[in-house]
Amino acid sequence: MDQGNYKQTRTKRGLTYSYYFSPPASSKPILFFSHGFPSASFLWRKQVPFFQQLGYGLIVPDHLGYGGTDKPTDPKLYVGRGLAEDMVDILDAEGVAQVVAIGHDWGSYLMSRMLHYCSHRVSACAFFAVGYIPAEGAVNLITWTEQIKNAFGYDLFAYQRFFVEPDAPALIERNIDSFINLIYPETPELWKKDVSVDGGARAWIEGNTTTSLPSYMTPEQDKEVLRKSLLSGGLSAPLCWYKAQMEEANLEEDAKLSPSAQDIAQPFLYVAFNKDYVVLPIMGDTIHDKYVKGPMTRKEIDGDHWGVMSHAAELNEILLEWMGNLTSVKL
Repeated sequence: MDQGNYKQTRTKRGLTYSYYFSPPASSKPILFFSHGFPSASFLWRKQVPFFQQLGYGLIVPDHLGYGGTDKPTDPKLYVGRGLAEDMVDILDAEGVAQVVAIGHDWGSYLMSRMLHYCSHRVSACAFFAVGYIPAEGAVNLITWTEQIKNAFGYDLFAYQRFFVEPDAPALIERNIDSFINLIYPETPELWKKDVSVDGGARAWIEGNTTTSLPSYMTPEQDKEVLRKSLLSGGLSAPLCWYKAQMEEANLEEDAKLSPSAQDIAQPFLYVAFNKDYVVLPIMGDTIHDKYVKGPMTRKEIDGDHWGVMSHAAELNEILLEWMGNLTSVKL
């Protein structure tokens, strides 16, 4: 991604955001790519050139805590409504009325809040791995251990309990290579064995366990860019996304939403990754059956959580075909 395309803006909350921007050619829509943990905008490095050369406009932010964006360590600043309104400020800075929003991981969470609080700025939405997340205040994936184990047979989100512990940022930074090998597993099954087990993530990183990189990551570029990004900014800010959830910082704002605000009328694409052993496709399917009221498209890729990278060409074609079929909506 060309560093010359990055810009900065200061939001109404007083936070400075960095984002990649490329204007559209002719009447092409603008695509808004929303990354998750721990990737920064670099996650979308295989989507940006593909769609840019086709003339699509692009807005690809470094979300709060990442890359060139501010890195506050107060979890209250990571409340969904505030994050969504920050994105509106970026759109306003570029004079953009609407975007096709595309999210992965925590980026899907932020997109969900955009649909709740500023849905008129989103003409269509695509969710990868993590699907739409309704504002159901009673649900806390960090503390709902027994409910999750009973529903799915194992402790899917055990690693998140480690992420919110006080010493987690320093421990991860000290053993950053071990952390990268855990989050970007050599084989998908590693997550079920070491991530979704109580104490597994801590034991892995404390032991400084390392493996080979997965085939879709190059050590000299992909890993080093990620490594430098995380070490330069530290992990305290990115982990605030998890701490905000644990502290239920969203409850007050989300309680103000009307039930109808949770329904999704926009054209909707969900791409599930069938070897993601933490974010199971059935989770997205169940929620989408309840809340998606507009045109729904579902695809599945034979990959793990990082199919955005490992199956980039396939995913790009899925996204391109879906957008080409959106004849009933002005993009």
